[in-house]
Amino acid sequence: MLAEAWQRHTGVTPTLRVRLHLYRLGTLTPQKPFPEGHGRVAGAEDHDQVVHWCHEFAAAVDETLPDTWAETRFADKHFTFWETPDGNPVSIAGATAKIGGMVRVDPVYTPAHLRGRGYAGAVTAEVTRAALATGATDVVLFTDPGNPTSNALYQRLGYVRITDWAVYDFPTAPPR
Repeated sequence: MLAEAWQRHTGVTPTLRVRLHLYRLGTLTPQKPFPEGHGRVAGAEDHDQVVHWCHEFAAAVDETLPDTWAETRFADKHFTFWETPDGNPVSIAGATAKIGGMVRVDPVYTPAHLRGRGYAGAVTAEVTRAALATGATDVVLFTDPGNPTSNALYQRLGYVRITDWAVYDFPTAPPR
C-alpha cells in the first residue's frame, strides 16, 4: 500500500481522509414511479443555487471548499435539478464532461428536509441518461461506505460496486 511505503520511506505517517466505494453503471434501471416533477439542466441564472447546494453538500461530507467557486472541484461540472411540478428545485446532481468515454456523477445532493421522497434517485437517473446520451461508455460515481441509503439507491438504479478507495493526505517528509 502506498501509505505504508510512504511512511517507511519518509518516517511521516499519512492521514486517512476518507474511504469510498466506486460504482460503475451496469444497466440503468430507474426507480418506478419517479416522484412528480422533471429534470432541468441548470443555467447561468441558477449559479447561486448551485453554489449554495454544493457548499451544503461539502459541509455534509466534511469537505472544506476553497474560497472561490472557480477553485472548487465543482466549478467545471454540469448540473441538473430535479424540480417539483411547480418549478421548485428539490435535488441536484452534477456530472463531469465526457473524457475517454467516461462521465462521473458528482455530487448528488438533496437538502435534509426534502430527503426520502425519491428526488435524489430521480435526478441521478436524469444525469445518468444524459451521460449515456452523449455516448458515454462508462458512468461512475463514488459513495460513502457509511451511507447505506445512497449505496442502496445507486444499486437500485443499476450501478455496480467495482472497488473501494482510501484517500490519504501525505504530509511533506522531513528533510534527510
